Amino acid sequence: MGSLTAAAAVPAQKHFALTHIVYDASPLGALLALLSLSPIFLFVAYFALVVFGRRLSLLLLAAGSVANEALSLALKRALRAPRPFPHLAHVGHGYGMPSSHAQAGAFVLAWGVGYAMSLDARYSRAAGARGQRAEAMRRVRVGIYLFGLAAWSVAVAYSRYALRYHSIPQIAAGYAVGLVAGAAWYVLTEHIARTAPESIPGRIRRSIEWLWIGLGGIGGWQLGGAEGGWLEGWMFGVHDAEHIERKAQ
Repeated sequence: MGSLTAAAAVPAQKHFALTHIVYDASPLGALLALLSLSPIFLFVAYFALVVFGRRLSLLLLAAGSVANEALSLALKRALRAPRPFPHLAHVGHGYGMPSSHAQAGAFVLAWGVGYAMSLDARYSRAAGARGQRAEAMRRVRVGIYLFGLAAWSVAVAYSRYALRYHSIPQIAAGYAVGLVAGAAWYVLTEHIARTAPESIPGRIRRSIEWLWIGLGGIGGWQLGGAEGGWLEGWMFGVHDAEHIERKAQ
């Protein structure tokens, strides 16, 4: 009787759907589960890279990924398409169109391709000074990076189908939305903002940069090789990226 009373006193329980994954009891199933969760792991990586690297581009990428997740949630609520296997308890009762995991992977892929292309253009202009061998090695590294990024994003999308959380149309829709969103975010926050600094995206980026460097990023003095902690950037005269680059030389 006492055990029944204690059980009745326990409040209703539910699983945390964001990280709850059910998979086949096999090595491949475990790998698919990890791939399915990897877009969530990215946010942990973003936090570490922003804190210790303190690069504005990474901060904007992280912000874009959050906005991409919000877009996926809005589309799901607007389309209200059910998941493909509602009889499977582990898939939950949420909406399935589009696949947010596929969308997240495609977003990072599109942004990464744009960023790699911009670096390629910048390094190509200095190829003569670097030497042919160094330039060839750089191109090989970029190729490996892009291939790995593309393979990862496709694997994430496939994992959502293999684990029966989404149908192929839902995954394809999420992947397409992610590619468009990632490309658009890169063009606005990186390409236009850098090549046309007087444009609206350019002015917004400069304002964010002024705030980011003035605050010193996140953390304390000299964290990540950049001066300043909270408000120390302004207190010690660190107002722009050029100042930090001069200090590093």
